[in-house]
Amino acid sequence: MPAKLNPHSSAYVGGKLITFLPHAWGPVKGVLISVLQNPSMLYDFLVTFTALEAIFGLFMMLGFLTRLSGLVLTGLAWGIGAAGGWLGSTCVDEWQIAAVEGAAAFMFLFTGSRYLSIDQFLAKKWKGIKIGKWYIPLW
Repeated sequence: MPAKLNPHSSAYVGGKLITFLPHAWGPVKGVLISVLQNPSMLYDFLVTFTALEAIFGLFMMLGFLTRLSGLVLTGLAWGIGAAGGWLGSTCVDEWQIAAVEGAAAFMFLFTGSRYLSIDQFLAKKWKGIKIGKWYIPLW
């Protein structure tokens, strides 16, 4: 077992999650318990979380699939906040991520992107979906 997956090692990647566990909120606590009890699942969880954050962050910077990126990044950011719970002044970074990144991503979920974005270029070709009287913008 690599040192990063060994709970007794100083290189353990689940160290921060262990500090989150007593204060985690709602269903996030169950997820944390599951991944901490299964080191291979923990590794997959951390790689997946990091990859999602990188991919959808890049999409957001490019203005591609901005609304979907806003939804995913809002979930990830607020998930960090729910996992951190309230640890007082020792947990400022996690709450700043949850508040600022989550609010910004939530804004993009509703507003989409504008000029100089890939979405704007695509919106000229495909406007969206019309269902009855409702119009659903894709971009």
